[in-house]
Amino acid sequence: MRRLVILRLATAAVLAAGPAPALAGPDFVSNDRFGVLPASDGRRLQEPSDEVLFALDDAALDPVATAQLAAAVRWLDGRPDDHLVVEARADSSGSADHNAGLAARRAAAVRGALIARGVAPDRIVIAVYGENGARRRPDAYDRRAVIYATTAPLAQVISAELDHAPVEVVWTHRGTRLRETRGITPIATIARRR
Repeated sequence: MRRLVILRLATAAVLAAGPAPALAGPDFVSNDRFGVLPASDGRRLQEPSDEVLFALDDAALDPVATAQLAAAVRWLDGRPDDHLVVEARADSSGSADHNAGLAARRAAAVRGALIARGVAPDRIVIAVYGENGARRRPDAYDRRAVIYATTAPLAQVISAELDHAPVEVVWTHRGTRLRETRGITPIATIARRR
C-alpha cells in the first residue's frame, strides 16, 4: 500500500512538472521500475526495451550489444511471466530477400546470445521485419534489433507482431519451434527455388 501511495505521489509530481527529459540509456539497466523511464508519459507502467545496432550487412554482436543483452537477461531474472520480443530489421540497401535473411540472422544472433545467458527459448519471440518499415534511403538506424519485455500472453504477443507486417514470427512452445509467415506466398517461394 505504501509503495502505491509513493508511486501515485511521484506520478502526480511528474505530471505537474510537465514533460521531463528522457533518461539516457536502455530501459533494462534501470534499477528503479517506479522511476521515469525513457519515452514514458508517467501515467502507466512501461515495459523496458532496448535497441541493438548492427554494422552494415552484418549480424555480429559487438561488445555494446553483448552488454545490452546481459542487462536484459539480468532484468528478466525474477520475472517468470515476462517474454522478450526481438524485432529484427535491416536497411533498404540490399534486395528484399537479402534483407529478410540478414534480419533473420540478426534475430538468431540475439536469440542465441539470450539463450546462452540462460533465457529459456519458450520466453523469446522473434519478429523478422527485414526492410519492412525501413526508410527509402539506407539508414544506420534501420540496422537494428529492438528488444522489449512484455507480460502479455504469448498468443497476444504473436498476434500483435503479425499485425505489424513482419516477414515472419518465430517462437518456441514447450520445446517445439513454430513459425508464422506473412507477405510470402508459397508459389513465390517455390518459383524462387528453381
